Order: sequence, then C-alpha cells, then structure tokens
Amino acid sequence: MFRMKATEKKRGSRVSEFTPAEQRSARAERVRVFEAEPYGWIAQSESGVERGYHLFRDPDTRALACTCADFIFRGNAEPGYECKHVAAVLKFVGRQYLKFEYDPRRRMARVA
Repeated sequence: MFRMKATEKKRGSRVSEFTPAEQRSARAERVRVFEAEPYGWIAQSESGVERGYHLFRDPDTRALACTCADFIFRGNAEPGYECKHVAAVLKFVGRQYLKFEYDPRRRMARVA
C-alpha cells in the first residue's frame, strides 16, 4: 500500500475553478466608479489608463449598459451579461443605498 508523506502535495486538477462571471466580479473590486452628469455612472478601468466607460440604464431592456468592448461584443449575444464595469456599478449603487438610504428602524416601524 502506497502512502503519501505529509509534506508532499497531491497533484491533480484544481478543485475550485472560478467561472468567468465570478472572475469578472472579483476584478470589479478594482474598478473605481463615479456618478456621471447628467445621468449614469463612469467606471474607470483597472488597467491604470485614465479611460472611463459610461454606464447607463438602457430604456428598452431596463438593464445597465456599458460602453466597453467586452460588454458591446458579449453583452449583445448573452442576455443578462455583466462586464466587470456593470458589476462594479451594481456594487457601488448597493453601497450608496446602504450608506444613505437604508435605515433598519424605518423597516421595523413598518412591520410593527
């Protein structure tokens, strides 16, 4: 019977592979987001280039749309596709809501 030493590592395929959507979501953490005038948001790319992508709510689909090449080419083919900029804006909006709008005391008052 063959036993492996405690210091040796098992070799083989990785157990936890991340999906492309999970990888984009992780990269979204490094994207900076600002509110744009007169509407929408600007997401600055993580690449360090001072290029910003404009994000807005598409009136036809009522979903976020981005001006980056990834969203333009893949987003049109896959409904519900989110590039890293869309994921960053969704996180930004959620944080803003929690920071300024969410009040658990108001919610408790409605329940009572």
